[in-house]
Amino acid sequence: MKKSTIAILCLCVTLLVVVLSCGGQTAVYATQYDILDDLSDLVVGAKPTEESEQVYLGGYPVGLTIDGNGVTVIGLNEFFAEDGRLCCPALVAGLQINDVIVTVDGKSISGSARLAELVSECKGKTLQVEYDRDGQRFTTELTPERDLTAGNYRAGVWTRDSSCGIGTLTYVRRNLSFGCLGHPVTDSHGNIVQCKNGGVFCCEINGIEPSKSGAAGELRGTISYEKRLGSIYANNKLGTYGTLNKLPSFCKDSIAVADISEVTPGDAEIYCTLDDGKRNAYKIEIIKAVKQSAKDDKGIVFRVTDKDLLAKTCGIVQGMSGSPIVQNGKLVGAVTHVFVNDPTKGYGVYAKWMLTN
Repeated sequence: MKKSTIAILCLCVTLLVVVLSCGGQTAVYATQYDILDDLSDLVVGAKPTEESEQVYLGGYPVGLTIDGNGVTVIGLNEFFAEDGRLCCPALVAGLQINDVIVTVDGKSISGSARLAELVSECKGKTLQVEYDRDGQRFTTELTPERDLTAGNYRAGVWTRDSSCGIGTLTYVRRNLSFGCLGHPVTDSHGNIVQCKNGGVFCCEINGIEPSKSGAAGELRGTISYEKRLGSIYANNKLGTYGTLNKLPSFCKDSIAVADISEVTPGDAEIYCTLDDGKRNAYKIEIIKAVKQSAKDDKGIVFRVTDKDLLAKTCGIVQGMSGSPIVQNGKLVGAVTHVFVNDPTKGYGVYAKWMLTN
């Protein structure tokens, strides 16, 4: 220990002795702790204040798939086989639109990518396919054919993963974990889809259906399944969460996360990407910031005030869920829901809830 530090310690001990001889015991203890706190500041520096976590700001569209039990047939298509015949193996096998393919050769089908993999690997061998139709389980034989143009084996079937769609990335943490949507992915009955596996992919918005009173619009886009960004490991009340393979080139802006107590009624912005391919900030007004003690996805109520956004979307549309809400230079939340009868208004979830979820 340095001589100067020893001198300070000696001085403080002397002061304590003086206090002990001049005051009552209660005052002595209070003064003693005050002096020791000041001494700590002198010797090791002031106590650090808790800093807000820094994350990369989202606002970019992503394609999401959550693998469930099987894939749904959404189309049958013909192609030219190696010998020049026009064929559709799935049609020959008796498959129909809305059938749910559950297994192939006894292997569970967790997503469209898995089905395509098994079809490609079979090299033309007949496959045993289990599928559900109208609540009943059936079995059929499917013999893939080699595509004359592409050279790979195909079944001639378009499928959709159990749950897939477009949302907006909210944030990416330093460890490459991410959060998006701010609400769960649900099935057709409104039940939260239990996540076994899932993927997040690049997505391009190529159209907008504006909202109107009584009907929410949507962002229309194309998911690039060949451009996988990472994996999804959780789908719950406060959003969809996963880990990216690497930091995307578009993640450049670092931003602090606001505490719930910092969110107040007033001006703010939401960040999202529309059909121009660029992420932009759009003005909103936070109408209400509920000081919640329990996690919920409707803590923020806001109104869209940005003329450009209103001109393009008439308010909040499907696909904007997860769009970051920024106030006073901090990430405060994410867009979650739209008021159906007034699409200029919406709900948001606190970013703090998403990060501690």
